[in-house]
Amino acid sequence: MNKKNTIIITCVFLILTVYGFTMNEQKNKFGKDVFQAQVAGHFYPGTSKNIIKDLDSFFNKAEMNYSGEEVFALITPHAGYDYSGQTAMDAYKKLYFSLILSNKNNYNVIVIGPAHRLYFKGISTLSSSEYQTPLGKVKLDNTELKKYTNDSAFKDEHSIEVQIPFLQYIFNKANKNLTITPILLGDINKSETIKIVSELIDENTIIIVSSDLSHFNKDKIAREIDKICINNILSGEEDIDACGEAGINILNELVAKDKNIKKEFINYSNSGDVTGDKNSVVGYASFSYYYASSENILIKLARKAIYDKLSNQKTNKEEIKEIIPKEYLETKGVFVTLTINNRLRGCIGNIIGTSPIYEGVIDNAKNSAFSDPRFNQLTNKELEKTDIEVSILSVPSPCSLRDIKKNDGVILEKGSNSAIYLPQVWDQLPSKDEFLGTLCEKAGLEWDCYNDSKTIFKKFNVEIIK
Repeated sequence: MNKKNTIIITCVFLILTVYGFTMNEQKNKFGKDVFQAQVAGHFYPGTSKNIIKDLDSFFNKAEMNYSGEEVFALITPHAGYDYSGQTAMDAYKKLYFSLILSNKNNYNVIVIGPAHRLYFKGISTLSSSEYQTPLGKVKLDNTELKKYTNDSAFKDEHSIEVQIPFLQYIFNKANKNLTITPILLGDINKSETIKIVSELIDENTIIIVSSDLSHFNKDKIAREIDKICINNILSGEEDIDACGEAGINILNELVAKDKNIKKEFINYSNSGDVTGDKNSVVGYASFSYYYASSENILIKLARKAIYDKLSNQKTNKEEIKEIIPKEYLETKGVFVTLTINNRLRGCIGNIIGTSPIYEGVIDNAKNSAFSDPRFNQLTNKELEKTDIEVSILSVPSPCSLRDIKKNDGVILEKGSNSAIYLPQVWDQLPSKDEFLGTLCEKAGLEWDCYNDSKTIFKKFNVEIIK
């Protein structure tokens, strides 16, 4: 072999070696364990910066009422973000509100979507352990569905993928941990599929059903068809003109027997709203399925604040402000009372408000649990059985001893000594003498100080929230 041939062979060997190393590196980074986004840069932006810019815009425009409900499932559209992104975010923002008041940190989200690209029988999931979008990797929880693995079904498929950046954005914003179970629906047996999905559900599960509504009708006709479809979804009827019909019907059957789960239509739009072309439109709608809260939002907030302290987490007041009803943004005095088996376990508050009511609840819930000198700090085990009561105070007004009536809140002052009783104390001390006598003792004074002409009284009313 001549020198020239030796050099060529050596170069080819080196090229193959480098190429082989590069391919191994690529496989480790983007191989079977990581499924790469298929429609980034097409259905949604291809860079993290631009995705976040779009999602921030959708999030800031989304408006809704929230009263503490816990979201179990959403139905959201899966068109390009320019077309259906706002309608989708209107539902995802509801999920965000639910997450930031939750004591749970880890969730698995089952994302159910129709297969557009490949015909197959039954359901399909991915073999990969992670899904990569421009926002990063998200872990996949598909261990229970291994026999349904069919990676080919996900090639160029958008119905599930367009939901993933929304989930990454919302869960990151709420500081919660996320795994996803992707389920593509082919030609399914509904009862078998319901059984498969139901076995995946636990208390940390959220379901996202991905679906658009009617396709390629004139605007007026589309709106009529979609209105019927929306009503049928809400009533649980199976006659649905939507590409995700099978997923929606599965969800409706899953929740049909649970009377605690309510449905809410959130928003509707169609492609003509964006393009201006009313001759051929695609409809989009979003829905929330939720557990109606039995607790006032302030009680949930107080419990969350205590949980955050026990978990060494920060309670983000600015985030929470977004979900607080206007009446709780007023500045008033607030007390938070904790009881276990009807016995006091902590009570601290402010007579005069120095911050909005909701902030007073956050601060005084923590103070009552951990800074009331009469009690040890509350434990995780105790929190599970703790009842919480919030008292919102009116502005105290000066009064005489004779003016004090049962069910008044009372502030007693003499010199530098003072004490306060909320109106609820009358339940334990119904006698006026006993009520005021123990109030004197609480202030560090003699029992009968309330008869002293130098003693000053103020009274107030409270709004009690349990």
